Amino acid sequence: MERKLILLSNDDGVRADGIRALRDALVDEFRIVIVAPENEMSASSHAVTLKKPLYIKEIDSDVYSITGTPADCIIAALFHILKEKPDFILSGINLGQNLGEDVFYSGTVAAAREGALYGITSAAFSIVAGSKDDVIHFESAAKVAKYVINDVLPSLEDGTLLNVNIPNLPYQKLKGVRVTKLSTRRYVDVVKEENGFIVIGGRPIWQMDEGTDIVAVKEGYVSITPLLKDLTFYEERERLQRIIGRTYKRDH
Repeated sequence: MERKLILLSNDDGVRADGIRALRDALVDEFRIVIVAPENEMSASSHAVTLKKPLYIKEIDSDVYSITGTPADCIIAALFHILKEKPDFILSGINLGQNLGEDVFYSGTVAAAREGALYGITSAAFSIVAGSKDDVIHFESAAKVAKYVINDVLPSLEDGTLLNVNIPNLPYQKLKGVRVTKLSTRRYVDVVKEENGFIVIGGRPIWQMDEGTDIVAVKEGYVSITPLLKDLTFYEERERLQRIIGRTYKRDH
């Protein structure tokens, strides 16, 4: 029986520990092709490089680096590198959380979203580590990813997009899996001025609402959030239509 083809990407770069751990966990069961940025592209969101040359380098068998964004990597893989459509597209394992509003900024999530836009079931995986100095349990996160790939993704509709966040714990200490919704947060000290320039950052204050991704990972559970590709706010769309129908005149 022919093995399923899985395309891997990330935003931490082709040599990152997370993507290697994910490949190592899957390579015995699946055909794995890595197409990932040459350099770290964290917080690159869904940027695509237009009308500028991108350089592709095969650095190992079925491992390619691209001088572009995570979304560039998926496009290049689907329309240039691969000879067949992958069964799944996976992004990660990202070093650091992608919770709440992070999904709008994350290159990790964007790579998976780009795959979903082309009708391929995709998932982004992130490990919720406090800092790079922590002991990072990539093997534990890879086991979670393997479960999702084998037991969850095959039952979903084509083009489904999942955002998976995994507490930085040994596998046996994970409490389980929760299906969640996105959390939200606000920041304090968003912009700081230093020596004539500004630094954007700040300290997040999370809303710890029941059922959210942040609550799940804080309590030791893997969070799986299905994400929409269609960002239309349908209730507001209907309200807007009524307002325009009532107020718009051609002689404005």
